[in-house]
Amino acid sequence: MPTSPTPPVTPCMTPHGHLVLVAASDSDEPSSLDAARADALRAAFARGSGDGLLWLGGAEVGTVLPPGLAFWRRFAAGYVTKLCTHPGDEVLAPPEDAELSALVAAVPAMSGAEYVTPDVLRALWVEIDLALHRQRHAAGTTVQDFVRTLSPAWNVVGRVHFNLAENRRDEDSPFAFLATYTEGLSAQGKARHKELGEALREFAGASNKAQLLALLLPVQRAAGSCDWLSDMVDAGEIFHPMRWTVAEAVRFLGDVPVLEQAGVVVRMPATWRSGRPARPRVTASLGSSFRGSGSPCATSPAAAFPARSGDPFQTGETRVRAPSGRGHPRLDAYRRFHARRCGRGRSRQRSGHDPARKTARPEDE
Repeated sequence: MPTSPTPPVTPCMTPHGHLVLVAASDSDEPSSLDAARADALRAAFARGSGDGLLWLGGAEVGTVLPPGLAFWRRFAAGYVTKLCTHPGDEVLAPPEDAELSALVAAVPAMSGAEYVTPDVLRALWVEIDLALHRQRHAAGTTVQDFVRTLSPAWNVVGRVHFNLAENRRDEDSPFAFLATYTEGLSAQGKARHKELGEALREFAGASNKAQLLALLLPVQRAAGSCDWLSDMVDAGEIFHPMRWTVAEAVRFLGDVPVLEQAGVVVRMPATWRSGRPARPRVTASLGSSFRGSGSPCATSPAAAFPARSGDPFQTGETRVRAPSGRGHPRLDAYRRFHARRCGRGRSRQRSGHDPARKTARPEDE
């Protein structure tokens, strides 16, 4: 006999300050939760408000939710975020009164919204904390390992990332380095990055010193094995973007295993994963001409590298073979491509050839 579809749910605040789930009415905005997620959410809230909020804020990151559930996910995700960014704290203090008051003012239309007060939010925060420690003790894992079981997306929150990208506009320094840290997850479950220098301002003050030290600990650990990183830390260069030469990029790629072992997340273009250059794209130019800027390499409006699609910083593209011999294959491809392209540019300038009169070759884009 076929089972009836799972009815949608919506949050409801009781007069005693307990957050529960009830069946959604026809006037409520429909939820996109599938049956499995809705059942898991019901089971979590059946154990208590803290368990339900922990599941909502930790496991439902990136899930499209109606306003009521989205609001409580935002509140609970704030707890999980603080848990990831304060790894040494056993008890997490609730948000400040001003933040709680702002949350109360932002409560969407829901049953029992008038019962949501700063005191109620503060009590729910404590319930989330109790639920987390109860569940992770039952599982016999650490706090960090338990949070990863809720969603792998939390693994990168509160960690330092070293980002290497192509700097196409600079022929002498064709790569760019930037250190960032993740302050949390967006409503879509994507990591929100900030420049590492922002951490010095955000965590200024004696009360935040322990959090800043915990954030920078992997960097200090990696600097003990990488002289170039130690020099950057001592000079304060780690806190702002840097332009790098090919040699500096090769040196960085050679130390990727050391950086990852120290706890630093390494991010680079996804097309580097296979160690092969991206495929060139062929285009044609008809009835127009391009006037270069005078540079030998300015024979096309395209960037220095062949075009490629996709996110240039896809998380997970960190396992890159260490360079050996002449260097990393992607960088060797860059050297060959750059040399051929500049050579053709010089010969065309001497001969007065107009590259717009024929179909561009792959190297000329």
